[in-house]
Amino acid sequence: MTAQTTGEASPGEASFQLLAEHRPDLIIFAFDADLRMWAATGGGLRARGWTSEEFIGMTVPEIAGATRAEDIRSCCEAALAGQRAQLEMAGYDPPDRLWSLHFVPLNGGGPRGGMVLCRDVTEQRRAEERLQASQRQLAEAQRIAEVGSWEWDLETDELTVSDELCRLFGLPIGIKLTMTEGVAAAIHPADQERVATMLGRIRDDPSRFVLEHRIIRSDGDVRTVLAHGEGVVDEDGRLVRFIGADQDITERRRASAERRRLLHRVYEAQEGQDRRLAGDLHDGHVQSLAAIGFKLEQARLRLGASGSPEVDELLWQVTKDLSAEVTSLRRTIGRLRPLVLVEDGLEAALREEAKSACNRAALVSCEVTSELDGRLDPVVETALFRVAQQALANVVDHAGATHALVAIECSARGVTLRVSDDGRGFDPDHVQVLADIAHFGLIAMRERVEALGGRFQVITAPGEGTVVQAKLPLTDPIERWEA
Repeated sequence: MTAQTTGEASPGEASFQLLAEHRPDLIIFAFDADLRMWAATGGGLRARGWTSEEFIGMTVPEIAGATRAEDIRSCCEAALAGQRAQLEMAGYDPPDRLWSLHFVPLNGGGPRGGMVLCRDVTEQRRAEERLQASQRQLAEAQRIAEVGSWEWDLETDELTVSDELCRLFGLPIGIKLTMTEGVAAAIHPADQERVATMLGRIRDDPSRFVLEHRIIRSDGDVRTVLAHGEGVVDEDGRLVRFIGADQDITERRRASAERRRLLHRVYEAQEGQDRRLAGDLHDGHVQSLAAIGFKLEQARLRLGASGSPEVDELLWQVTKDLSAEVTSLRRTIGRLRPLVLVEDGLEAALREEAKSACNRAALVSCEVTSELDGRLDPVVETALFRVAQQALANVVDHAGATHALVAIECSARGVTLRVSDDGRGFDPDHVQVLADIAHFGLIAMRERVEALGGRFQVITAPGEGTVVQAKLPLTDPIERWEA
């Protein structure tokens, strides 16, 4: 019922019934100058089993009982004075219902009077309370998770943002923003081109997107956010808006960078320890064993014909075993400190390792392809070599393969190592290769790669061979996230 409709209605009971009968939540009372009701109608009467006769002759304040009678009397008097008034009150039958009462004057040319439009708003208020509770819970969840939601209208370029998103960006609550001006100004200069490229692409693509970038808050603090969003299309399939959320992942990134830094130091220490151990073995034990072998050979020669054939054979066998052990020890030293990697670079070291694996596993082929043009950072070369070394060791010990391939691919952003074989493969969910003094397994390979900000992946299945892939960036990821 609108005020205009009420003003146009005649004061007759039939007119009131005509206006209200289609509203099951509405009851209309008409009252005179003495506040006595002379008409009662509306779908709300029938819905509750009430009749008009129950109310006609009562004064309007009587419908509220003693608790709100004076409030209702004041509103009725305001209506008699030509004003409008509004009041909410609990019902009396049943008392748990909430009613909204609108008091309006009746000016139909007759005596002074007024009308009360009573509407049951219980379910509406309950729905509003549930909505407000949900909004409070959402706001609290966003605050705890440091996630702010947003909605972008493509036609107007306007952004509707949650309070948490304002706090995330250091902006006043309720600020009016546009994607072009407001948000773009907050993007870190180093990420602006990348973000602009993404925004240009998604204007025509409603599919879900994920974008990580840095922002500069209004207080100058640099934060890292992870933006998720997807488009919404209208009934004609036209992309009209985007909805999404930004999460503050600064602390997660800092923790990840610290973890990478610590892992990097661990592997640096391990490489240093391996170099020292290799030096000690080469300069000490290998030389001592070589000297012992020389003495055994001299003893065998001096015995000559005077010695028994059995003793001569035994000395010859010991000399051979000692020589084989020295060779094995030199191989271990080479694994601990691959001189070819230090002196000739990654490609040469990979070719030597592939040749050794080919001989040990009796492979038909173990090729190496490379796009390298010159040397990489020694840390990157060492990490990629160690991954390839362990992957080829797995080929030798477990794969049962006939062919293997080691490939190095380069791009402007990084370098990729891929070691593949046509062996038996395995179920990666049920295999865990643990580290020991001379080798490191899948977990350690992954950690070594991720310590440098790279990505490690194993693609395999029973009977389908195995691909071990490591991608490393050419820039220092720790410096990037600490910038």
